[in-house]
Amino acid sequence: MKIKSVFLSILLINFSILSQNEEKKIDQLFSSLVNEEGPGLVVSISKNGKSQFSKACGKSNISNKIENSINTIFNIGSVSKQFTAMGIVLLEQEGKLSFKDEIRKYLPELPDFGKQISILDLLHHTSGLRATPEIFGLAGWREGDAISNEDIFRFMQKQKQLNFEPGTEFMYSNTNYVLLARIIEVITKENFKKWTNDHIFEKLNMNNTFIEEDISTVSKAIPDSYEEIEQGIFKYIENNDLSYGASNVYTNAIDLHKWTANFHSPSKSWENAFQKLKTIDTLSNGKINNYAFGVFKEDDLGNLKFQHTGGIAGFRSIMVCFPDEKLEIVILTNFHTNKINSIVNQISSLYLSDKSKKKEISSANIEKNYAISKDVMNSYIGNYWNDATNYSRKIYVEDNSLWYLRTNNNKSKLTPLNDSVFRMEGLSENIEIMFHKNSNRMSFISEAKIDSFEKYEDLEKNEMNLESYTGMFYSEELETSYTISLKNGKLYGYHSRFGEFEIQILKKDIVSWGGEAISKYQRNKKDEISGFLVEVNGVKKVFFEKK
Repeated sequence: MKIKSVFLSILLINFSILSQNEEKKIDQLFSSLVNEEGPGLVVSISKNGKSQFSKACGKSNISNKIENSINTIFNIGSVSKQFTAMGIVLLEQEGKLSFKDEIRKYLPELPDFGKQISILDLLHHTSGLRATPEIFGLAGWREGDAISNEDIFRFMQKQKQLNFEPGTEFMYSNTNYVLLARIIEVITKENFKKWTNDHIFEKLNMNNTFIEEDISTVSKAIPDSYEEIEQGIFKYIENNDLSYGASNVYTNAIDLHKWTANFHSPSKSWENAFQKLKTIDTLSNGKINNYAFGVFKEDDLGNLKFQHTGGIAGFRSIMVCFPDEKLEIVILTNFHTNKINSIVNQISSLYLSDKSKKKEISSANIEKNYAISKDVMNSYIGNYWNDATNYSRKIYVEDNSLWYLRTNNNKSKLTPLNDSVFRMEGLSENIEIMFHKNSNRMSFISEAKIDSFEKYEDLEKNEMNLESYTGMFYSEELETSYTISLKNGKLYGYHSRFGEFEIQILKKDIVSWGGEAISKYQRNKKDEISGFLVEVNGVKKVFFEKK
C-alpha cells in the first residue's frame, strides 16, 4: 500500500534538499513498511528546538479503525532505561547514594559472589548478573508467561555465580535496571512509578508519560500492538511483561522531544544531571564501554550520537539525538519491525555531514605478496573453537592458498603477511588472522576486537560415546531439569514445558540445543560426565548436575 500523497508532500516541504532520486527512496521506504489498513508508526524530527517533520500513519486499533496520531502514546520498551538511570542520578545529587556503592548495601538479600557489584555496574551493564528474561526461558518459562520484578528479584537471590567478574565485560541485561528501580524504592521508600512521575516526568512537563507494568490498567487510548504473520495479516500481541525499571514507560513523540532536547540544551537546573547521564566508563582492561546511563554513546560518521532502541510485545521504538547538531529523531511503532534503525540512518543522512576521518590506502601501504612454505601452511589446517562466544571456524588449503571458512559456508582467502599473520581478503574492514606457533591458538584481529580460538580434533560422531551424554540433569539454581536421550544415533533434549528438541554436536562435549543454547559437558577425574554448563544469550555457565 502507498502512503498517502500528503505524506510525500510534507516530506518534500521539510526536506527541500532532497533530489528526485532521494524522494523516491523515501517513498519506497515508508510505503514498503506501513500498510495503511494495518498498524503504523509516528515519525518526529526536531532540529535546533524546532519541529522539522512529524507524521503519523497506520492504525492504532485495526478492528475499530482508529488512526495513529502524533499524540498517540506508545510503550517504548527499553528506551525506558534512561529514565530509571536519571532517577539514580537525582538521588546521587541529593547525596542519598554513591554510584560506587555496593548494591548489597541496599539489596542485602542478593548473594555475596565474592566480588563487589556497584550501582555503576548496573548502570553500565557490567555487573555479570544473569540476564532476564533469558534466564526464565532456560528455567522453563515460555514466551508470553508473565514476569514481574518480584520474579526477577527471587531468581537473582538464587544465582550461584556471576556471568563474569564485575567491570570486566559489557553484557546488556534488563536485570540491571530492574534492580536499579528496586534500589530507588528502598532509598525513597516510595513506589517507583509515582516517584519517577513526581521527580522526572512532571518536572520536565512530560504530561503524557507514565509507567505501568500491568496492561489491564492502561487506558484504552493506548494502541494495540501487532506482528505481521503474513502479507497484510496482523496478529494482536498482548504485553505480558509485568516488570518496570527496564521497560514499560508509555509516552508519545511530543514528550520524548521534551526529554531529548536536554541532551543538547538542558535548563540550568537539569544541566548537571544530563551531563552525568551521558557519562561512559572503561572496562577493567581499559576498553571503552559505550553504554552510558541508559543510553548508548556512539560515533556516527564523526557525529556524536546518543541513542536507544526499545521492543516490547509488538511495540518498537527508537530515540536518537545528535547533540552537536541539535538534531533529534523519534520513531514509535505499534507493530513488530526491525527496519526503524535503517529509517533513522537514512533520515539522519539528510541532515548530517560525514565528519569521519577516512584513511586513504596508498599502494605503498599494501604489502607485497609474501611466500609461505607448504609445511607452514599445512600446519595451520584444522578446526578452531572460540570458547567465549561458542562458535567454530575451519582453516583449510585450496588452490595453494589458505582459506577461512565460517559455519554458514562463507569463506575468505587469507593472504600471508609473514609466516604467522594473514590478511583476510574480500572484506570492507581490515581483518587479520594470527596463528600462535607451538600453541594451537589462532587470533581474529579487527579494530573492534580480538577473538581467540583453540584448535581441536574434529571427531566423527561414531567415535564419541553419545550414550554417556544422556540422562537427567538438574539445576538447583533454576529449580528445573532436562532429560537427554539417544534415538537412532541422535541426541534429543526434553523439558516438561518445551517438549522435545534436537541436539546438534559441535565438538566433543559441546552441543547445541537447536541453536537456542549451548551445553558444555563437565567430566570428573574418572573422565565420567558429571553434568553440563548451559549458556544462552546473557546467561553463562548455569550448572546442571547429572542425577
